[in-house]
Amino acid sequence: MVKIEQEEAIRKGVAAWEEWKAANPKVRPDLRRANLSGLSLEGINLNGARLQEADLEYCNLKRANFAGADLTRANLQGTDLTEAIFINANLTGARLTNALMTRTDMRGADLTGADVRNVRRDRVGKLKY
Repeated sequence: MVKIEQEEAIRKGVAAWEEWKAANPKVRPDLRRANLSGLSLEGINLNGARLQEADLEYCNLKRANFAGADLTRANLQGTDLTEAIFINANLTGARLTNALMTRTDMRGADLTGADVRNVRRDRVGKLKY
């Protein structure tokens, strides 16, 4: 039930998501396998979230915070990740093809097996392969 509530809140946008998080401070965000493609979630805080196999294709995730999040096998194809934070995030096997990663902070992120073909970037932090 909680997972469904989370998906509904995030689909309503960043303000609704932050409201849901404030009402549920002890719940770790769980959006595993959620289809969130095409959403505009600029500035969203998904710090520590479970996003394994989530579909975030073609989202606006500028300045989003994914620090410590698990994005194993997530689809981030064609997504705008400008100034997003992925410090210590797990992106093992994630699909990042054609993503825009300008000034994206990838310190400590694990991109083992990630598809980073055609990533557009400028001053991306150090990547770990």
